[in-house]
Amino acid sequence: MSINCTDRDALERFMKDNLKESRYRHSLGVQDMAVSLAEIHGADKEKASFAGRYHDIAKNFDEERMDGYVRKYGLPDELIGSNALAHSKVAAAILEYEFGVDDEDILNAVRYHTTGRSGMSLLEEIIFAADAVERNRTYSDLKYYQELARNDLDRACLEILDYTIGSLRSTGRVIHKDTLEARDWISEKIKGDN
Repeated sequence: MSINCTDRDALERFMKDNLKESRYRHSLGVQDMAVSLAEIHGADKEKASFAGRYHDIAKNFDEERMDGYVRKYGLPDELIGSNALAHSKVAAAILEYEFGVDDEDILNAVRYHTTGRSGMSLLEEIIFAADAVERNRTYSDLKYYQELARNDLDRACLEILDYTIGSLRSTGRVIHKDTLEARDWISEKIKGDN
C-alpha cells in the first residue's frame, strides 16, 4: 500500500526546517513506537510510520505563524492563540492541502493526537499512545505506560487521558471537549469488552 503524498522529499525538508532538534527526535521516537504498536495490535505499519513521523510538523511554529495557518485553512477560531491545541489540526491541514495526503485515517491520527476523540480508530489510538510513550519521554512511569500500550492499548489510552485531564485540572487549564469525550468513549469501550 502506498500513501499519497505529492512530494515526500519536500515534506521531509519541511519537517526538518520547522522542528527543533528535540522535537525531531521525538517525532522519530513516535514513528518507531507507532510501528511497534501497529505490529502488535494488527494495524497498518506504513500508515503508523507516516502518521508518527509527521504528527508534529507544526509543533514549533510561533503563534503568529500558527494563527496564520488556522485562518488559511478555516480551522475553528478556538485554535487562535492556542498553539498546544492548534498544532495537531494545522499539521493535518498541511499534510492534506500542501502535500496531498488524502488518507483520512492518517489525517485523523495526526489531527487528534493531542486531544483524542470519541470513536478513535486503531491508528488514532496508536498515534495518541505512541506520542505519550515514545522512548525520548522522561517521566518516571514511562516503562509502565510503554508496556501497557503494548499489552492493552485501550487501557493505555484511558490512563493517558485520565493523567492529562488530571494534570490540566490541577493547573487550572481548560480541558478540550474532545479529550473528555475520548475518555468517556474509551471507558465505555473497555467496559463493553469485559
